[in-house]
Amino acid sequence: MGKTVAIKNIDEELYRMFKAAAALRGVTLGEALNEAIRLWLETSSSPSKYFKIEEEASRNRETYKRLEKSLLQKHYGKYVAIADGNLVGIYNTREEAVEAVKRLSVNHAIVTKIEEKEVKPVELGMSLFEETL
Repeated sequence: MGKTVAIKNIDEELYRMFKAAAALRGVTLGEALNEAIRLWLETSSSPSKYFKIEEEASRNRETYKRLEKSLLQKHYGKYVAIADGNLVGIYNTREEAVEAVKRLSVNHAIVTKIEEKEVKPVELGMSLFEETL
């Protein structure tokens, strides 16, 4: 059995037509709505873009974790840029690192100062950059 959900701000006429169409097809309103949601998700580019960004973000975080010890030993105090799961470069300033990432065609990147710190990810929705504080 599915979850009961209340949805606000539904156009009443559209709802009546949807309910009638479901009845004519011999399916419940819930079944028809599930089918409509699936179809909308399949034809909408935003969910696939979201998942692509999340995949890139995961690869970038894994790369930073893998390189962190070496970065701290060799480049302490500088800035690192990571994109598409790869080290883009080491930079003297944050601005240089950001500019390097902007020249790439990526959906997600990490730019952070190389220093020992408590990692607190800053999530900015579907942003291009991720920074630690």
